[in-house]
Order: sequence, then structure tokens, then C-alpha cells
Amino acid sequence: ASLAKVLGELHRQRIWPLFDISDDQDFKDATQVIATIDQNGLGLPDRDNYLDEDDKAKALRQAYVEHVERMMVLVGYNPKQAKDAAREVLAIETELARASKSRVERRDPKSLYNRVNRDGLAKLAPDLPWADYFKALGAPDLQAINVTAPKFIEGVNALVKKLRPAQWQIYLRWHVTRSLAPQLGQKFADESFALDRAITGQTKSRERWKRCVEATDQSLGELLAQPFIEAKFGPDSKKAVETMVFAIRDAFGRQLGQIDWMDAPTRERSRAKLAQMEYLVGYPAKWRAYDFKVERADHVKNVLGARAFDQRRRLGKVGKPLDRGEWLMTPPTVNAYYDPLKNQMVFPAGILQAPFYSPKASVAVNMGAMGMVVGHELTHGFDDEGSQFAGNGNLENWWTPAVREKFDKKGTCVADQYGAYETLSGLKLNGRLTLGENIADMGGVKLAFAAYRDLRKDAAEELVAEGFTEDQQFFLSVGQVWCSKARDEYARNAVKVDPHSPARFRVNGSLANLPEFGRAFACAPGKPMTPANACEVW
Repeated sequence: ASLAKVLGELHRQRIWPLFDISDDQDFKDATQVIATIDQNGLGLPDRDNYLDEDDKAKALRQAYVEHVERMMVLVGYNPKQAKDAAREVLAIETELARASKSRVERRDPKSLYNRVNRDGLAKLAPDLPWADYFKALGAPDLQAINVTAPKFIEGVNALVKKLRPAQWQIYLRWHVTRSLAPQLGQKFADESFALDRAITGQTKSRERWKRCVEATDQSLGELLAQPFIEAKFGPDSKKAVETMVFAIRDAFGRQLGQIDWMDAPTRERSRAKLAQMEYLVGYPAKWRAYDFKVERADHVKNVLGARAFDQRRRLGKVGKPLDRGEWLMTPPTVNAYYDPLKNQMVFPAGILQAPFYSPKASVAVNMGAMGMVVGHELTHGFDDEGSQFAGNGNLENWWTPAVREKFDKKGTCVADQYGAYETLSGLKLNGRLTLGENIADMGGVKLAFAAYRDLRKDAAEELVAEGFTEDQQFFLSVGQVWCSKARDEYARNAVKVDPHSPARFRVNGSLANLPEFGRAFACAPGKPMTPANACEVW
């Protein structure tokens, strides 16, 4: 079989050598659904793992090569063949890494939008028979295509011309193996975890039942969600979050009137975007139907069937009306998101549990936890990425140039502040990689505090708990909800790949920029949590 046919077949099952393909909204017309091809094909978490020359990076690459060797022995290679294969894999993936965009570069939405369509794709990579690829993918007539990284696809074309069939066989076999290893027998699962251990420092694999729940959530998430919703999510929880959303939305509306760096036209457009912003809470209005066979005796077959079904579902949306009710997370997920192309906040039932939300907690405590999350997601609509999308979801310049310049200066203050934090001795955060999340954290806690104060303004008396005022309870809740502990290896990897700052800086960084925190705890001016030159965006 040709390389293009094999790629199409693997991508049909969401195994991702070289690149990946899925559905997305058109950045210039968010009512359209198109296909998007993105860079992929690496076995390590980030392109810089291949390119950095410090001792830690070299040690990780060596651990990776040894991991590939051991895995290839498991699939039938003899030790010499496995050693040679591992070197080939590293060499090929290093070439892909050199062609890849950095994570900071990928934070620029304009650079990710390159709608080349089928004809333009053929020009970027003329040596890959795309007709064969799309036929094997199960989408022979797909035409509307965005490419997030055109130079990466050109790099793929260079490899197509350069590599021999035997080299492709090694690379493709490796990516099938690494993709499915966690779902195979114990030896494969253990070896897959060995790489996780090298990257994160995790000492033992999670219990099997947790991995089984995760596999079910990935494959049948909205079926798994239904008994969870029945047991864990009632109408009171939904009503409480809606109250938070309305209070925080109103707080942002008031804040817009006080922003001194924003001119009148941009302010009014921002108000219009805020008015258009939607929110989804708990679970979808319509449950997804899963149309593939599940066999009790064949787990891997079930996983591949689920992946193929999901890929058919995704690519089947191209060219059809946008479904604004579709969720990008399963309801049991402990997370939330803002989608700039839909101008929509989504809060799954999984996060609407303690410690983020409890019907037994005070308004101050719930707003410090879940309220901060709501404010965080709303602020994403106006951070350095979200602010490039208008209220209708289209990527466009809806801010005046003068306002954008002032906003960027505000962002530089935030990037410099967080870029000075050390997560490990000598290892500083990347203030540009984490900029959007830091702006959202700062805005989130500020909006949540203002909304909490508004919700409690007519209270007959203040609720003091164990000697803590309501303001103090709010800030303690912010800190407690992000309480976590990380191994050094995990922290080192997160600095490269995670757009969020480590938890302690998410808390301390945002609260140091909020004067109300210092007042609540009577902090002296000029201390670490009450700096003289605090940053403020929203």
C-alpha cells in the first residue's frame, strides 16, 4: 500500500503519524464547518524536547530512544533491529520537530488560519497523493481545508521525497504501537507508562479501574454521563451556576465602563460581544448517539471502533450547518472552556461538585472557587487570543489599532510578571506561553470578587467562619481550589507544554494584582502580595 493510503487508514482511526485532521469552524466565517490539518507525529510532548541541547533534554531523548527500543522488541523486532528502529524514529521525529511551530507561535490565531482547500494542499505537498489519502480516510470529496502550519506540511513533503519505504514502515509501526499500547496487554501498558514516568516523574500507573473509566469516557462519554448526571447533578446546581454567570457577566459589563485604555467604539463592540456570549451548563440538551459495535471480549477492537466512529462523525460535519449545542467536553469532566468561534462558555457537571461548588458552602466560598472559574472563562473571550474574535465568532480586527496597542502593553506587564516566576530553581515560566491563561486568571478572580460583593450587598449580617471574614473566605477558597503538588519532572515538562501557570502562581500571581486581597489580610504595601507596580488588564 502507498504511504498516502496507510496514512488515510490510520487517520481514519485517529492514529496520528505526521499530521492530524479533524473538523473546525472557519475562522473567517464561523457559521461554516471545514476540515483542519494540524502538525502532529511526535512521540515526545513538545517539539523542543527534540531541539533543546541542555542536559535534561538530552537525557529525556535518550530515555525515549530506549523506550522505543523496548516497545519494538515487544512487537517482534530482535534487539539489533529495535535499536536501529529507535534511531530511525528519533531522526524522523526530529525532522518533524524542526518544521513544527512552537507553542507560543501557535497562540496567534491569525497564523493558524490558512484556508488552502484541496488544491492548495496539493501545492504544499505535491509528492503525497492526496486523492488516495482522502479515499482511505473515508472522505474522498473533502474540499474545504484549513492548514494550521503550511511550512510543516512542506516539511512532510520533503520527508516523503527523502525517506525509503523501510523507514516509513518503522515510523508508522511505531506510531500504531504507541497509540494502542495503553490498551494492550500488561507488558505494553507497563512500557507505555515507562515513558510517562520519564516525562512526569509519576512513580506508578493509575489503578486499572480509573483507566477503564477514562477509556469509557473517551469512547462513550455522553452515555457514561447519563447515570452520573442522575446521581450527581440536580437543578439546584444548574440554577446556582446560572446565578454566578449572570452576576459575573454584569460585573464585567460594569468593568467595561471603567476601563481607561478602551475607546468608545471598542467599548460598545465589547458590550455587544458580551451580550452575544452564550453559556452551557451541566450537560447537552441532546445526548449523542454512538453508532458502533461494542464487544465484551475485544477491548482494542472497541477502542478502534470508537475512534473510527468519532472521526466519521467529525468529518461528517464538514459543509453542514453548525451545531451550537455540541459539547467539546464530556459532562463528567472536571474542567470548563470558552470557545471563541462560538462565543460560548461551557461548564460540565463534573466541575460543579466540591470543592469547586457545594450547596452547603457560603456565597463567598463558592464564588472564590467556581465563580473564579466562570470569570476565568468569560475573560478568555477578551484575552490576547479571544479578543481577536468578534461576537459572531469570526476572526477579525474589531478593536481599533490604538486600543490594541494599549492592550498589548498591558499584556507585556503580565508576561514579564509571570516570566519572572521560578517553578524550579533556575527554571522560569514562559510568560508568553501562559499569557492568555494568566489574563483569564486575573480577570476571573477580579470579576468573581466583584460579583460576590454584589450578591452579598443586601445581606443582613456578615458570615464570619472560624474567625475569617467573608472577603477572607473568598480568597482562601481561591487558594484551596487550586491546591496541588507536582514532582520536579512534571513541573519541568509543564513549563514547556502547559499554557497554564503552575497552581501556586495562578493563585499568587492573580491575587498579587488585586488590591482587595491585600486589604482583606492587611498586607503592608510593597510586600510580595502587594507590589507597588501591579499589572491590570481587565
